[in-house]
Amino acid sequence: MRCTYIRLLVDDYEACFRFYAEVLKFPVLWGGTSSRYAEFDVGSTTRLAINQREVMAEALETDTADPELPHQDRLAVVFEVDDVDETAARLVADGARQVMEPRDWTAWGIRAAHFRDPDGYLLEINRPLIPAKTP
Repeated sequence: MRCTYIRLLVDDYEACFRFYAEVLKFPVLWGGTSSRYAEFDVGSTTRLAINQREVMAEALETDTADPELPHQDRLAVVFEVDDVDETAARLVADGARQVMEPRDWTAWGIRAAHFRDPDGYLLEINRPLIPAKTP
């Protein structure tokens, strides 16, 4: 597993986008002020991403009244893996609490599965649906 993103799930997406792009001056790798998702170069192989909180809550169906689920996560740590299904099965077998089974998120361009750590933090494992081109 490689930690590829720290994704902040934010309430005021536009203000956060401007903060990271204009105040901290992180180069924008993807997204804009109204895209509800953006990625920034923070000078390491791990990227910082911001995502409108409601988008993630709707996608993971945590916008319900289920008392077992946080209603609006604040943070997701994202790991890229070689095989999402194999890694998810291993994590479940080793006792990880799965939130969402592996599936293709075609709009996001990834295959992903979601878990919670013992404190309830959201973890995502993913793999691009289309492999990156090598030079």
